[in-house]
Amino acid sequence: MTTTNGLTNGKVSTMTNDHTRNSDMNGNNSEAVPVTHLLATFAASAKTTDLTSEIREKCKEVLLDFIGVTVGAITHADSTPPIITAISALQGPTVTTATPGTCIVLGLGPPAYLPHYAGLLNAALGHSLDFDDTYAPGTLHAGVTAISAALACYESLASIGEQRSADDVFLAISIGYEITCRLGRELGYAAYSRGFHNTSTGGIFGAIATIARLRRLPASTIASAFGLAGSKASGSMQYLANGSWNKRLHPGFAVHDAFMCVALAEAGVIGASGAIEGETGGFLQAYTPSQDVSLERLVGRLGEEWCWLASSLKPYPACRMTHGFIEMSGRIHDSAVKPNGTLALDQISNIHMTMSPANYILIGNPTPNKVHPTNTIDAQFSAYFQVANTLVHGAKTGDMSPYTRLASPVIHALSEKITVTTDGTMKGFAARMRIVWADGRKEEIEQQFPLGEVEHPFTKDKVREKFMSLAEPVYGPEKSVRITEMVEKLDSGDQDVMSLIRLLR
Repeated sequence: MTTTNGLTNGKVSTMTNDHTRNSDMNGNNSEAVPVTHLLATFAASAKTTDLTSEIREKCKEVLLDFIGVTVGAITHADSTPPIITAISALQGPTVTTATPGTCIVLGLGPPAYLPHYAGLLNAALGHSLDFDDTYAPGTLHAGVTAISAALACYESLASIGEQRSADDVFLAISIGYEITCRLGRELGYAAYSRGFHNTSTGGIFGAIATIARLRRLPASTIASAFGLAGSKASGSMQYLANGSWNKRLHPGFAVHDAFMCVALAEAGVIGASGAIEGETGGFLQAYTPSQDVSLERLVGRLGEEWCWLASSLKPYPACRMTHGFIEMSGRIHDSAVKPNGTLALDQISNIHMTMSPANYILIGNPTPNKVHPTNTIDAQFSAYFQVANTLVHGAKTGDMSPYTRLASPVIHALSEKITVTTDGTMKGFAARMRIVWADGRKEEIEQQFPLGEVEHPFTKDKVREKFMSLAEPVYGPEKSVRITEMVEKLDSGDQDVMSLIRLLR
């Protein structure tokens, strides 16, 4: 039997192993595929020489996007002030004297925070608008944990004289993304039915890998940190019941706890072995009911194939599952608007949307808080609101104005004309709509991939347009342009990461 059980020069290698082993709940051979060990070894042994030009460009793209969506929460998220107040109180006043804070929260200025609190706040703000990049096969946001962990760890190391290059940061971010995405791919949609949010449950492992890589820790320490993370991974989907702010905090909790797990492991605290693949209560067994989990696929071609490069930027600040419907509705709006720029309610008789059963759970179930949301989070997870708003007002990259219209009687009335059904053959973010116009015309449209996916890419000008729309209210036009230029030059030797961080304060 040929099984994956080692890494050579950061790449997965195989060897023959024929002795009898027990299988896990999904029929995988957990002893034959020591996933926790392999992921830890990958994080410890990957080289900056593994960074291709494609990876570097992708790192710059997601970094710029992360900066935009994070500072955007200062302007647009009502949860930001109380979250900052709470974490600042937890940090306490002595941080600025006896134990100096060393890490920034983007766009806030002084004081600086301890690394775990800065990571928490940057990740929470980065996810608050539901505008951060996504990885479709894992149904999660990997960047918000990887990048937040990288920035805080980099700055804390710099404060004690340990310098890391832009390539070091890019590699650490890539490793964090890769591990989170691969875990998310195995968790799948099924994890949501068990009530877990993949962004945070998988994100803590990616954040640990990012921090450990920048700290240049050995694989044994990383594996122990993973073992501790098995008891810290969390993220309840119950936030859907009332549009609570739990979701915004999920990646923040993951980054905070990642710093804790790494610190404990570095101090010699022993974490559980086989934390990811274990049969007694391993991560995959506990967090997903999926029968399609494959440990071989999880670590297959690790270090050779970077799955995270399929991550996509979001043009609209809403659940990714709604984006196909928003984009199609935007095109309908553009072709049918009246001279005053709006679509009249009496032009439409009814609207029918079709989506996958998995997407229906999050955005299509006709509960009162989805059909007529009264808060931003419920609206972000409502296909009814998103379609009604877009048909009336159109779709624009980086536009946060839809959430000022939650009480709009026109949107409310149009939402009443929408019905939703499921189609088990539909996959991923596929979307289908049928509109019956008041004059009897019927229009049926379908879209497999929303804007931003590799099959329907987000162009560079759109990346910049989105960033500027979010950054300008915080940094102003001139400084926002300087940030875009500095990010673009990060790997050229003309700029360093600390110069960028100083600019982001």
